[in-house]
Amino acid sequence: MVRRITSVLLALALMLPPAIHSARAADDGELFTKVRSYTEQFADVEEDSWYYDYVVLGYEYGLFDGRGSGFAPDAEITLAELVTLSARLRAAYDRDIIPAAAGRWYMPYVNYLNSKAALEPSLDGFDRNASRAQLAAVFAASLPETCYDGRNTGLVEAAYASGLFITDVGENTPYAAQILKLYDWGLLGGVDRSGSYLPDKTTTRAETAAIVMRIVLPALRLTLDWSVPAAPPAADSLAALETDPGAANTAPAFDDKASIDALVRSMLSRGEYTIELSYPSPITKSEASALALAFSGGVKRYCEQMYNSVECQYYLNNGRVILFFYASCCMPQGTSDDPQARENAVQTLAEYRDAAFARALEIREELWSSGALNAGMSQREIARVYYKWLCDHCVYDKVGAQSNDSISHIAYSALINGSAVCDGYTGAYNLFLRLEGIDCHAVTNNTHIWTVAILDGVEYHIDVTWGDQNSYIEWDYFAMDAARSESIHKQ
Repeated sequence: MVRRITSVLLALALMLPPAIHSARAADDGELFTKVRSYTEQFADVEEDSWYYDYVVLGYEYGLFDGRGSGFAPDAEITLAELVTLSARLRAAYDRDIIPAAAGRWYMPYVNYLNSKAALEPSLDGFDRNASRAQLAAVFAASLPETCYDGRNTGLVEAAYASGLFITDVGENTPYAAQILKLYDWGLLGGVDRSGSYLPDKTTTRAETAAIVMRIVLPALRLTLDWSVPAAPPAADSLAALETDPGAANTAPAFDDKASIDALVRSMLSRGEYTIELSYPSPITKSEASALALAFSGGVKRYCEQMYNSVECQYYLNNGRVILFFYASCCMPQGTSDDPQARENAVQTLAEYRDAAFARALEIREELWSSGALNAGMSQREIARVYYKWLCDHCVYDKVGAQSNDSISHIAYSALINGSAVCDGYTGAYNLFLRLEGIDCHAVTNNTHIWTVAILDGVEYHIDVTWGDQNSYIEWDYFAMDAARSESIHKQ
């Protein structure tokens, strides 16, 4: 009975003798058949060693022999020896005899694999010790991919994309694709908890014995149990993005920005769309207009919430004032004091807000799942990813820019329709940042709106609208200092 083997090492390396033979499969369809028995041929393979069962099985299947008077489990392996083993595996699978060939002792194996299109053409230096990357290149092609069940494919894809696993294998690593296949197929699991591969290192005969027997016997293959972190928790609603600052002055002057901001934040945190004020005496029409304008500017600071228009209802016989918050694309139709018209406008905007928020969460999950975002990133790096995403997926709506009531003025259009003007761009971008816990708000001049964000403790101005140049991304408008922003955002 083969013991279940627990190993903290990569399943890599082994030296083979130059004899030409094949462990032929039996006529009953079994792929690999034992051809001999192990009777303690290798004095240097202790029964309590982690590789004992792998070595014994490999010997019994006739795939490899010892070196000198033993097995030499700690010896490094050459590329020629890996190629030899790969050829023997393939010959057993195809029920072939490897023909002899002139030249170096390993040429029959090289020629045989080439005849099967099973040898990576870029491999050379066969007499040198093989790197782990080269090992992957050899064994990934030993048998057809149909011999593997891809048991770890989904997990490896997510883990690698997260940036937290197999971090020493990148796009410039030789044979990176083949390395990842060995993880997918359960032939190895890495040398540490993050699945590091060490592609530039050499490997040993014992380690190679393990990977060989996982190729031969699916029961020995590894099912990885890595815990891949999902996207960090985020707010579950637009209201949850904002914190109620507590008590605020309910009779603010139109230029009392602090009180207006507190009242707006309190309203947003409750998921409401009205603010009620109470003045000692009735206000005038011009004062009501000034309040509506002040609160409109105040709520635009939080343009991710998609409110950009305010109606001020005031009473002539007392100081009561009610402010109603809308989007310019969802204003009440008919008279503004018609409760049904107001409710219809509120309901339409609520649907837009819910859809935009849900889509933002979907995009966020996609970015985290793909590895475009990962836990090792700084806030500035995260902000850069969202900047690029929005530039790549949204276009400026020149027609909508000519109309104050266009839906392109809210984040919904940027996220759902893929078109927006500056307040739609900025609202969508700020929504992304707020979902990542990044402190940000919008700032405006007479004709434009953009983002101010605190990234890693530093204040930056970010203009994603101007960053989107249709055919390319203008990075000069990302992470500007205040002086640079002021110079380009002149009135």
